[in-house]
Amino acid sequence: NGQGPGDHPGPEMAVLEALSPGCVPLVAEEPESTMSLCPADVLQEDKEGFEKINTRPGKIVLFSEAGFAGQKREIWGDVPDATSWELSHTISIRVIRGGWVMYEKPRFHGRKCVLAEGDVEIDNPWTAYGQNGQPHGSRPFRIGSFKRVVRDYRTPEISLFAEENGEGERLKFTNSAEDTRTRGQALTAASIIVHSGLWLVYSKPFFDDDPYVLEPGGYPNLKAWGAKDPSICSMHPIRLGCPVVERPGEPQVLIYEAAGFQGRSFTISRDIYDLKRLPGPALPTVGSLHVLGGCWVGYEKEGFRGHQYLLEEGEYQDWRQWGGYNKELVSLRLIRTDFSDPALVLFEAMDFEEGPSVELSEALPDTQLAGYGTITQSIHVLSGVWVAYEGTNFSGEQYILEKGVYRNCEDWGATDCHIASAQPILQVGEHNLHFVSKILLFSEPDFLGDHVAFEEDQDTLPAAFIPRSCRVRGGSWILFDGQAFAGEQHVLSEGEYPTLSAMGCLSSSTAIRSLKKVPVFFSEPSIFLHGLECFEGKEIELNNEVRSLQAEGFNNHVLSVRVKGGIWVLCEHGDFRGRQWLLDCTEITNWLTYSGLQHVGSLYPIRQRRIYFRIRSRELELYLSVPDDVEDMKAGRVVVSSLSEQSSSIWYYVDGLIKNQVAPNMSLQVIGPAGKGAKAVLWSETRMPRQTWSVDSQGRIHSQMFEDMILDIKGGRSYDRDHAIVWDMAEERPTQLWDIEVL
Repeated sequence: NGQGPGDHPGPEMAVLEALSPGCVPLVAEEPESTMSLCPADVLQEDKEGFEKINTRPGKIVLFSEAGFAGQKREIWGDVPDATSWELSHTISIRVIRGGWVMYEKPRFHGRKCVLAEGDVEIDNPWTAYGQNGQPHGSRPFRIGSFKRVVRDYRTPEISLFAEENGEGERLKFTNSAEDTRTRGQALTAASIIVHSGLWLVYSKPFFDDDPYVLEPGGYPNLKAWGAKDPSICSMHPIRLGCPVVERPGEPQVLIYEAAGFQGRSFTISRDIYDLKRLPGPALPTVGSLHVLGGCWVGYEKEGFRGHQYLLEEGEYQDWRQWGGYNKELVSLRLIRTDFSDPALVLFEAMDFEEGPSVELSEALPDTQLAGYGTITQSIHVLSGVWVAYEGTNFSGEQYILEKGVYRNCEDWGATDCHIASAQPILQVGEHNLHFVSKILLFSEPDFLGDHVAFEEDQDTLPAAFIPRSCRVRGGSWILFDGQAFAGEQHVLSEGEYPTLSAMGCLSSSTAIRSLKKVPVFFSEPSIFLHGLECFEGKEIELNNEVRSLQAEGFNNHVLSVRVKGGIWVLCEHGDFRGRQWLLDCTEITNWLTYSGLQHVGSLYPIRQRRIYFRIRSRELELYLSVPDDVEDMKAGRVVVSSLSEQSSSIWYYVDGLIKNQVAPNMSLQVIGPAGKGAKAVLWSETRMPRQTWSVDSQGRIHSQMFEDMILDIKGGRSYDRDHAIVWDMAEERPTQLWDIEVL
């Protein structure tokens, strides 16, 4: 939570700490009259001028054991009775969407436990201590019920009253307050109304001690919220986070004719231009839907026009639950984009002309908080997927924005230029930087029929399963028409392939029998094509794709190939057609013997998504890391150390640069004279010439700028013995060997 020594715990920490053993936020079971509402006129809100409230579906994944293991159960909505669930003493909960309350007893009674978005492990809170104060460590967890309380982006609001039954002086809060005391005097309340949101109310400042958990409704006296002391010294609302997607590469929506998941239904996994024109019995609109995978956009009109509605994975029982202005939803579109590293720029002027602008990389509930107004006439989405909103706090009209340029408001589907808030759509698990490459194979074209999914190499596919379409997510794969990675190769980058032809198969009878992931690599693309065997004769050096060697003016006659960097795909014909061969850093002295050809029609380097990794010294078993805060420094030390929270050991590779997660504008560079022992540091990447690196198959990290220089560790007994340096390649220096541990 970004705490330093002496800092008070933030409210999110208060919730998470409350979920640790012995510190669960418990509230005595309230009597039936607890939620009796205060006078209706007090509870009524003036809706005039309010923007449309945008709702989100809910989801919890509950694991019956600690460590996110055991039986897995998905919860989409309220559960009145969960007492039959068999759980261990410690359970794991992943809250994907929503703010939830877990109750000790069925039908939402008994003590409460608040669940905010995120991951948490919980020891049995209801039986943490027995009557004699002794722990009951082995008693199984029993949950009474679940309720989803925070369902939308409505601004949280709570009113405190000086007298019972909502009377007397009134104080209203819409944000977190860590200390409400005035001159040391505690704020007191005799009654409370929670207009919206889920509030944690504390009798001590700085979110100390167990909170009272207050859901929307009226609390006419202290007894109603289980308090004996009227003091309220701090409070905090549970808010929704950014929209998220769990399975972007497995799109599937179950559409129902009528509300409440009734009537005719069918499943889609591709864009629907017009629901009324689908083959078979046409539907006038969507009555209800269940998004099983992928992130989608629903539109009021055909052709992806009209009001836009973001559809996350979850259940939508009727048009109100997707935030509709009316019942019309007649076209749907899948978001096919990389959700990582979101960034966009809002421009006040049309077509990116000079004037005020603001660059965002995280959610912004009010553009005026960034010193920017509410008028936006052009947008450049640099990366990721964003949702822009007409109103503040993610309210009003929604506009889904993907990577690219929008030169005027009509481009993003608006009728005016008002944008007052924006937030990115995030991929669940992206925040932990782990890289996953996955392929889904389907038994029928257009992603129909049976399907299997793989994340690891498969030397033999099931004999009865013949793939006829596939989706690739996260990386590239090689498909073979023989077992054990033999036969013709078909290289597929991230994307969708609805037919065998789209997969590169030359015959409709081709049967894929094995498949392998394209390995990760850390070198810039470089390949040499020679006119004679053994790298003699005419030489062609390439660093980028070539759709046709002949069209580029080259003679495509090739008899030997040397790949110096990257991983390349060489194709028999132009436009990447015909047979394919995947080559990593290698030397092929006789291309005719290797491929049966005397030419190369076209070729391209594999494009690799950003991959995060650690660099481990094989000899010392220590990790290359940055021990200092380099945010405001010109240069940063790079050393080897054990893993710790005080230093950053997470790196990534971009265009030949080795960069650290904590310093995205810096890269690994050699300073001073580039001789033996020159130090390697983090330095601004704008420094010229660019210092790039490559990693070979033995684990040596080569400087591309200083030939024959290898990343090494200084060693010895001096104060800087742990510092990274460069040195001539030497077999007798085992500290030159590194392991790249991909996250």
